Order: sequence, then C-alpha cells, then structure tokens
Amino acid sequence: MGEWTKTWRRCSLLAGVCLMMACGSDVATFGGGAGGQGSASTTVGGKDDSGSTGATTGGGDDTGPKATGDPIDAPTNEWTWVPFDNAFCANGQSTGIGVNLSDTSDDVVIFLMGGGACWDALTCYLASTAVNISSGYGQGQFDNDAKGFLNNSLMFDRDNSKNLFRDASYVFVPYCTGDVHAGNNVAIYNGKETMHVGAVNMEAYLQRIVPTFADAKRVVLSGSSAGGFGAGMHWGRTQELFGSKIPVFLIDDSGPTLPNPYLKESLENTWKESWNLQDIFPEECTECVDNFDALFSFYADKYPNRRGALLSHTRDNVISYFFQISQQQVSEGLDALAKERLEPHEGLQYYFVDGGGHVLLGDPDTFDQNGVPLLGWLEDMLSGSPDWQSVAP
Repeated sequence: MGEWTKTWRRCSLLAGVCLMMACGSDVATFGGGAGGQGSASTTVGGKDDSGSTGATTGGGDDTGPKATGDPIDAPTNEWTWVPFDNAFCANGQSTGIGVNLSDTSDDVVIFLMGGGACWDALTCYLASTAVNISSGYGQGQFDNDAKGFLNNSLMFDRDNSKNLFRDASYVFVPYCTGDVHAGNNVAIYNGKETMHVGAVNMEAYLQRIVPTFADAKRVVLSGSSAGGFGAGMHWGRTQELFGSKIPVFLIDDSGPTLPNPYLKESLENTWKESWNLQDIFPEECTECVDNFDALFSFYADKYPNRRGALLSHTRDNVISYFFQISQQQVSEGLDALAKERLEPHEGLQYYFVDGGGHVLLGDPDTFDQNGVPLLGWLEDMLSGSPDWQSVAP
C-alpha cells in the first residue's frame, strides 16, 4: 500500500470512527447546526459571467477562459507553494495551493485534498473529524506533503510510465475548512469562529489557475474522499471559467452524493445550515438544493460533450460512517445514484470495486474489476474512446 493511500485512509478512518461516535506518450496520456453564522463575502456558483441561466446544448458557451486573476509564475517540475491572502482555513489563517508546472504538456490536473468533514463543536473540535481545522494549512504543512505522499504518489510521479498524468501540470488544493470544499459560511461553535469557506477559496484559486493555463489542452478536476465531493461540486464552475474550448474532465474518487433516503434529511439540513451549501449550486438547478445528487445530471445536461467519472468501493466503510448508514445501504445508495443520475447520461460513467475500502486513486494500478484495470478504464475516458463504459461487480 502506497504512502498516499495510507495517508488518506488514516485520515478518513479516523474521521469515520469519530462520526460514528458523534451520531451515537500517446493521445490518452495526460502530460447540530451552527451556533451563529454569517455567509462569507464571495458568492460562488449561480449565473455565469454572461448572466445566462439556461443550459447549453454543447460544451457551454463558445468563449475562452473568463477568470481575471494574475497567472501563477513558478519553476517547472518541482512543487511550489503559492500563498493566497484571500483564501482561509477554518481557524482564520490564510492558506494557498501547491503547483508543479510542466513545460512539456498543455494538460492540467487539479487535485482536491480529502480528510473528513465537520459541522459543529463536537465534530470540529472534540472528535476532530476533519483535518487541519485547528492547525490550518500553510507552507510548513505543504512542504511535508510535498516530500511525503505527493512525492510518492503514482498520480504525480513524472518518471512512472504507468502514470496517465505524468506530463501534465499539477495543482494541489489543500483542505482545512471541514466542508468538503463546498462551504460559504462563518460559523460560531462554542465561541470559536470557524470558517467553512472551501467554496470561496476554490473560487479564489480558479481566478488564478485559469489564467495560468489559458492555453490548456485538457483539464482533469479530481479529488479523493472529501476532495471527491468537492471536485464534483466545482466541476461546472471550473468548466465555465475555462470556457468551451478547453474540456474539463471530472474524476470523483470516493465522494458520492448519495440520494435520499441514503442521505438523511436531518443530516442534509445540518450540512446546509453549517456550510451554507445552497450558495454552491447553480441557481438554475432548483432541484440541487434538496437533492445534492441532482448536480451530476444537471452538469451532464449542461455539458453533454464532457466526461465525468465516479470511483468507489461498493461498501465504502468511510462513506458509511459519513452518511451514518450501514455499508449495505452504501451499496444500495450507489446503485440508486448510478441508475437515477449517471446511467441516463453517456458522459457519466462509474467504476465500482467490490469491497469496503476507501479511495482508489492512491494505488490506481492495483484495481481490476471484472477484468477491467482502473488505469486502462481511465485511459479510455481521457482518450474519448467509445469503449468507455461503467464497471461494477
């Protein structure tokens, strides 16, 4: 088991246990609620810059990149920390992103870090079910990660011929807001101001990421666990900002937005209140606010020429803890999600592995379901192969 997988499983399993306590070189190669709260100042999601609210019939509008921030200047082929004075961790400290730029490819991978979630004093500060809430995430933490799992991950290994992304530029989005990168709220838990501003942060990052890669050929937006949820939430906005000429692929690793009743209404309402989730949903997707899983099909309709993938174990033990349901119910929820939201759309496919593990991208070369290797399946996705089809036990 690689260091990447051990790192994510350790964080995720710790979060899961605490949550249970709380509830009682070819074309396919890619180079309780808040005690008191106030919405953060930046609005995310909603209308695009043109003011259009209607779904398009192609890959979005026909314009190029729209973001207006300054491009990031950094050395190539090494990890560099890029601080942002308008992005914040839950503890109020500023944070940033890591980049590893390439001068041999116009492809880009944006990866969102995982690590649990929290929504009240118990989960954020007593049970500590989300990473980096009290510590924050800055240069020091990034330097450790750059030497650790980022350095040892197949996904970021430029020298490994198995890595589909070996020639791409990499963007690493850390996680320190406890809101699956989707919040826009400042909450007060037992007197502690807690900034659930993951969505606000992502908007700030995209305003500089997009101009940095204005000539990108392809973009992969991905994440594992909480980062997988975040990637799914930000898929549409990322495609919108890059414009219709630059395709954005989604790879959501183990962040399934299970439909009701597998997402209990009480838990859903708690997340919405604590994180102010309604701000991240496009205002034209009226169903999304009460049915998070509707976002998959909404984006598939809006961007029918784009491809999105969901990776999961069928009885994921961490998702079981997170949603406060049994592992069998996780399996049932994945089946319902697949049938209701994914299978009706050619551009949405899933790769489900039999078992109760968590995350697949940590060791993607070790998974083979029904004789279909995960790496080969992802290669088919990225190459536009017509053979790309869902896989499940």
